[in-house]
This record gives sequence, C-alpha cells and structure tokens, in this order.
Amino acid sequence: MGLFSPWFLAGALAVGLPIWLHLLKRSKTDPKQFPSLMFFEHRETSSVKHRKLDYILLFILRTLMLLLLALLFAHPYFRRSTPANKGERITVIAVDRSFSMRASSGASTRLDQAKAEALSVLNSVPANTKAQVVALSGKLEAMTQQVTDVGQLRAAINAIQPSDSRASYGELARYLRTLRDSAGVPIDVHLISDLQKSGMPPGFNDLRLQPGTNLTLHPIGPKDKPQPNWAVESVNAPARIYDNKKAHISATIAGFNAPASTRTVSLVLNGKTVASKSVQVPENGRGTVEFVGLEASFGFNKCEVRIDSADGLAADDRYPFAVEHADSKKILFVDDGRRPNPQKFFRAALESSGDTEFAMDVLSPPAAAGSTLNGYSVVVLSDLGSLPGGLEANLQKFVSAGGGLFESLGVNSISMAKAPVLDEAILGSAYAQKTGDRFYSVAEMDQTHPVVKSLEHMDGVEFFQAAMVASTKANVLARLSDGTPLLLEKRVGEGYVLAFTSSLDQASNNFPYKPVYVPFVEEVVRYLGRGGAGQPANMPVDGFVELRSGTGQQGVTTEVLDPDGQRVLTLDEAATARNFALSREGFFEVKNAAGRRSIIAAVADRRESDLTPLPEESQKLWIATGASNDPGVQTAQTAATKVDGAVNQISLAPYLLVLLLLLALAESVIANRYLRSSAQPLES
Repeated sequence: MGLFSPWFLAGALAVGLPIWLHLLKRSKTDPKQFPSLMFFEHRETSSVKHRKLDYILLFILRTLMLLLLALLFAHPYFRRSTPANKGERITVIAVDRSFSMRASSGASTRLDQAKAEALSVLNSVPANTKAQVVALSGKLEAMTQQVTDVGQLRAAINAIQPSDSRASYGELARYLRTLRDSAGVPIDVHLISDLQKSGMPPGFNDLRLQPGTNLTLHPIGPKDKPQPNWAVESVNAPARIYDNKKAHISATIAGFNAPASTRTVSLVLNGKTVASKSVQVPENGRGTVEFVGLEASFGFNKCEVRIDSADGLAADDRYPFAVEHADSKKILFVDDGRRPNPQKFFRAALESSGDTEFAMDVLSPPAAAGSTLNGYSVVVLSDLGSLPGGLEANLQKFVSAGGGLFESLGVNSISMAKAPVLDEAILGSAYAQKTGDRFYSVAEMDQTHPVVKSLEHMDGVEFFQAAMVASTKANVLARLSDGTPLLLEKRVGEGYVLAFTSSLDQASNNFPYKPVYVPFVEEVVRYLGRGGAGQPANMPVDGFVELRSGTGQQGVTTEVLDPDGQRVLTLDEAATARNFALSREGFFEVKNAAGRRSIIAAVADRRESDLTPLPEESQKLWIATGASNDPGVQTAQTAATKVDGAVNQISLAPYLLVLLLLLALAESVIANRYLRSSAQPLES
C-alpha cells in the first residue's frame, strides 16, 4: 500500500478542532441577579478545572471525518499483480520496411538482412508461444494474427516487401499499447530496423510502452558510423508551364554523413536526358543546380532529376515530378469604360509573372450579355452600376457549368439590389474618412482558403469604402475592422463566385499600390480558373488524391493507374471512393469524377535519406518505458511485472469517499438529536 500525496496527511492536525469544541468550548450560562450574598457560606475553590468530553459519540464521528478527509487527499492505493495467465506471453516481431531499408551493403539490402534476423528471432521463440509478425512503415500492417503456427509466421516474414513510406516508431508504440491492454499478458517485442532518427515522433511520450512490454532492438546497418548517402532532396518546378523557354527548375542535392564531392545532375524528360550539370556538394551539406527551359510536349510530361551518387541507397538518386504544358486560359474582363484604372491594374498584376497562365480580353456589359462565355475560364465584373438584360442569366449558366466569376462591388455597385449570381443583398455602403487614421483594415481572414493565403501581408492596406453585402448564403473569407465582409465565396453548380466588396483601383482603397495586390489577383484567377482548389501535380508518398468533390458525383466512375500501369481501384471503389492514398514513389495516372485526366508524381519522404540512427540514450529510454511508466514505482514492482505480469495500482479514494459520506450523514443525525435534547424551551 502507498500514498500518491503523503504530504496531505498533515491535515490530520485538524483533529484538534473537535477536541476544542467538545472540551474547551463549554456552553456558558447567563448571570442572574441576586439581592444579597450574605446568606451564602464562604468556601475555597480549586484553581484546577476538571473538564470532560461532552457527547462522546459525536466527538468520535467528527474526529474520524477529519482523519478520513486528510487520508482521502493523500490518495492511498494498493498494488495488485495481475497474473500472466499461467506464464502466457505474446511475441511480436516487427520488421521495418520503410524507404531507407532499400539501402544495400554488399549484395543484400537492409530489408533482406532484417528478414533474415526476423527468421532467427522466430527460431528462438519457445514452442506453443503465440507470436505475431507486423511490418512497419508509415503505418503498421499486421502480417498475421497472434498464432503458434511457425510455418505461417515464417511465410509472413518472407512476404514482407519494401515500401516508400517513412518509418513511424510512434505507430508501433501505439499498437503495442493497444495490444497490451487488450491481451492482458506480457509482450516480448523484437524491432528489427535500421532505427533511423527520422522515425522518431514529435514527442518522446508517443513512444511510451505499457508495463509488461519487453522491447528488444535489433539494429540493421553499420555499427561504427552512419552510412554516407547522397540524394536529390527536393525539386522546385512549376506544375504547369505555358512557355517552354521560360520554365525554371531548381534541384537541391544533399549529402548525408558524406564527404565533399562533385555530383552530375541530369534533367530527364519523358525518359530522355535533356540537360546535365555538375554541382559541388560540401561535406554533410547541400548544393543547388538550376535548369532554364523545358521542351515539354502539350499535356502531361513525366520528368525526373537524377544524380550519379553510386551510394548504397540508389532509390533517392532520382526525384520524379510531373509538368503539364497547357495553353493559356482566357479571362473576360467586363468593364463599362467609365474608369480605366481597374482594368489597367488587373492586367498589370496578371502579366507581372512573365509566364502567365491567363490571357485577358475586355468587353463591355452589353457585348458580354450577347457573347458565348464557354471559351473563358474566368469572368471579372469591374464595379458595374447595373447589368444589361441577359447578362446575369448568361453568367449564371457560365458558372453553373464550372466557370469562375470574380466581381468587384465598388461605389457604382451600391445602386444594385443584390450582387450578381452571388444572390446576396447589397445593404448599403460603409464609408471611412481618408484623413488621419480613420480607415478600415482587414481584421479577420480564413487562412485555410487558398485565395486568402495570398492576403497574409495586409499591413498598410487601407479601405475607405466597401459595399455592405449580406452573407446569408455565401461564406465570408475576410472581414474589415468594422465587421463588413470584404471577400465572399459561393459555389454555384460546378463553379464558384468570389465577391470583393471594394474597387480594384485606388478609388476606394490603396490596395493596388501594395505588393500583396499582385499575388491576390494571381491566386484569384488561378483558383477560379481551375474550378476551386486544384489538385497538386506532385505529392508525397502516403498523400491523398481527391477523386470526387461533391455528393452529386457519387456513382461516377473514376480511374487510377499505378506506376506499373495497373488499376489500383476495385469497381466499387471506382464508383464511390472520394480519394486514394499514393502508396509508392512514381507516376500515377488519374481520372477524377469530373472527367479530368492528370498525372501525379509521388515522391518518398527524403528524411529517409538521412541514415543516422537513434542515439543509444534514446534507445535505452524507449526500452525502459516498458518496465514502468511511473517514476515512483520501485525496482521490486518492475521485477514483479516481468515475472507475474502487470502490476496495477488500485486507488482507495472511491471507497474512502463513500465512507466519508456515511460518517457525515451519521454526524448530522446525532448532532441534531443532541442539540434538540439540550435546547431550552422558550418562555412565553
């Protein structure tokens, strides 16, 4: 038996309170007047007062209550050993199959060595002992259940294949905690891995093991120093290009535990090397190489950056990425011609990047009302005072079919009853003074939205006027300091509407003069022109690709081909799955529910390229967590855990609390009876 908080026992000194109440705090009688003391006999009185306890039973109850309360705060417990089910144990053999296990030393890879070590561990497992084989990477895969069939366990070990995921020791620890709780027997765990430092979770507490979990580590790889490795760590390339000569690609080459060297870097386009350069990589450092121009064909292109490292991990000597060569998309800027500045600022922002994705046409409102908008990706309405007949219906049809509409609601738009297509009422205008500090600034932003991310640096942007637009149906993405919505979004059919409640020129704000204006315009047209948040063309392994975005797309068949050209979705998954995980490195061909075909390059996490193992101190700390999770538990308890099973600490607090409540009830009843019997009747 023990106490979690023994210092609370000092509260037992409070037992002096009932002693004072029952022994010293005697009730006093009121003095009564008497005419004369002459008839009273004179007698010496003792200087010692003889006192005795009053109401013994009540005193005992009150003393016990205080002692029990102090004991309750001290939180007593007793230890109880859970028998290990008559010596029953479970052996778990965990084999690391992460990306780094592809590294070789000699003729065999680290995974081959790990599987051989796992078979050796299996041979040492006592007969009729339950064992399980699990494969560790980004997630844990149980290759078998807890069985005693050695043949099944051996076949499971041989069946483990390498993966391109990053190892996660936190996933293994989480599984072992769950297994220990559910099985209720001691677990012997054998982790066979290169014990990469990159597999550590963010917090060491995630590695915590339950008492009774005996972890044994089997390191794979060089014992003296980490194996040197060069890798293509990252590639920065555009997902889409519109002018081959302006394409810009940069690659970072890293040397992990490696000496200084010169590496040859090659750019590969659709299986053909199109450029090569040399780069100096310092010792344990990084070098950068750049390529300008990419003669990509129209459509999707499979590209790679390769190096000639000749090290043990050849899988990270190449970095795949996909590039789409597309024609520029067309934007229609609808302007009534009364103020030329919005058009001038908007066009300058689009053309600032050089290799622009969009080309802009300008039409008047009457011309746009009679035009076919199918050839445009985005339509921009620049603060129109009114819409000619047929224009809103034309815009409604355009957006419903998947187009994007961006409307500026400046001073002229206040006269309209509602925002076009957005279908929200315009309630009036919010004005601020242009003198002094009396202006509006951006106060609230939804940072999860792709467009709003471009508004991160809004310091110094001043708004003097904004339309007050209701937000009963649309989502508010940004608000001004007075609460007026600044940017609203609404989905209409397959397309989106974005409403900006100020002007696109300097008439109502100083936004066009600030650096944030250009990325804002670029992101708006990019977001609307691609039908919302676009799917990245290059993603990490274990990332998820979205196949369908709305409930209306259920039942529409999708298709996914892996790097080997094999379909990875069943018929049911192709009709219902919302997304799928990129399970390996390479190029995946995807057709989503909207009918768009794309190529997505999956890249293994390059943290796996650093083959530095866990420090020995960390390994020992991890092993020690399986012995005890409470630093106050003594060595005897740890020994008992290993022999008899788990040692549980059973709290006595619930029982003491019930007993305290019963004593309080008894004290109340007895005190009430004593007080009633001693009360004097009232005189009439």
